[in-house]
Amino acid sequence: MLLLILAILLPTLVAASGGGSKQAIVNPKQLYSYELMTSDIKKLADAYPELIRYRSIGKSEYGRELWVMEIGNGPINVLLNASHHAREWITTITVMNMAETMAASTAKQGVWKQLNTADLFDHVTFQIVPMVNPDGVTLQQKGLAAFPQQDHAGLIKMNKNSRDFKRWKANGKGVDLNRQYPADWDTIRQAEYAPSYKNYKGKKPLEAKEAQLMYNFTKQLKPEIAISYHSSGEIIFWNFKTKASNLPRDRAFVQAYAAMTGYRAVAPEANPSGGGFTDWFITEFGKPALTPEIAPAVGETNVPLSYWDRIWKQHKDTMWLIGTTAYEQAMLSEKAKKASATIELTSPATTYRYPDLNRETAKGVKPGVYKVTREKGSWYEIQISGQGSRWIAKSMAKPWSKPKPTPTPTPSPTPTASPVVTPPSPSPTAPIASEPSAEPTPTAAPATEIPIVAGSPASTIPTPLPTPSST
Repeated sequence: MLLLILAILLPTLVAASGGGSKQAIVNPKQLYSYELMTSDIKKLADAYPELIRYRSIGKSEYGRELWVMEIGNGPINVLLNASHHAREWITTITVMNMAETMAASTAKQGVWKQLNTADLFDHVTFQIVPMVNPDGVTLQQKGLAAFPQQDHAGLIKMNKNSRDFKRWKANGKGVDLNRQYPADWDTIRQAEYAPSYKNYKGKKPLEAKEAQLMYNFTKQLKPEIAISYHSSGEIIFWNFKTKASNLPRDRAFVQAYAAMTGYRAVAPEANPSGGGFTDWFITEFGKPALTPEIAPAVGETNVPLSYWDRIWKQHKDTMWLIGTTAYEQAMLSEKAKKASATIELTSPATTYRYPDLNRETAKGVKPGVYKVTREKGSWYEIQISGQGSRWIAKSMAKPWSKPKPTPTPTPSPTPTASPVVTPPSPSPTAPIASEPSAEPTPTAAPATEIPIVAGSPASTIPTPLPTPSST
């Protein structure tokens, strides 16, 4: 019996101690609630404080936070969102597992193709909204018990008089959030005409609080790429009246995503039904956006957790494809230009022969002060003694200014010792004093001036090499 208990417990104990590795935080094979997601977001931020941050972009109709996780420290933004639709909460599990996988890969100095994954996050930041519709997800999972008593009758009516909310798709007010965006909203097809568990587009675009928050956040963020995850059909929507000039770029991206997942890219329609998040994103920003449907169609309910292994096998590397595509897209519009600055590296960093992320040209560089000679997008070109010109992420550099010389302290004057006064001897008839005689005051030693050590001269900063031609 003891051996049996040890056999069961030992793997858990080993995983917890880990020999320096972190134990997994996100457990994808369980009903994944708003509360569990919130807890996991905070745990991930605590486990990877240099990479992950989180905040709320506002509250849902029923006051639940719409959390966003920031993963990375670069200026190029990628936006991932999930669970626009309540019953599609397996998409929340997917992006949460992606978040932990990205952080763990960075901590372990992981590699994907020619990419050192940690270096990607010096240039790119993933902005992840894992649950756009927390009220709807909570209703679908927990039913009426999670909502105020006074709202029960209205929720039942919107659910076609059923108390079983497993098919619920809308937000907590019966509005379909993925029919709320201002992209051909007037011509949306197959719409309900009153609040319902699905397909009601609302009285106007951006009527629902959650859609307003996503709209405003995205406008502020201006991402290079957006992915909005849904869960029915193993297909990818990628085109909404896309400009002809952008078709080659967007088609190459969706084809790469389709090849990785095995999904089918949906052919463009002449008159598509709009209102979706990526419909609006494509028309607003003119940049690539995908809506992957990440599971086989299962009808009007949530995707069973038994599909998880299949889903994750298809998606476990997609974040690297998304991140590198966003990086390459952003760099296309950048040109190398002369720069003159002095920067400081406070920790070891990675440099590259050219401003790209090909790990075959990567070399380490020690902390120190370096001259900048050129810049390109999210890169600085610096001069390194013995290596010449190398490129480093701007996010690794801090501005440097020459230290001010330490002022020489003024010596304190030598104090003068007080003279010792010998009291007169008492007369034989005088009373003897009860206090002891005063001890002589010692003479203070002369003050010694502390020598000042001069700082490193400016000549110790590496001299720039001749500026090479533009990259």
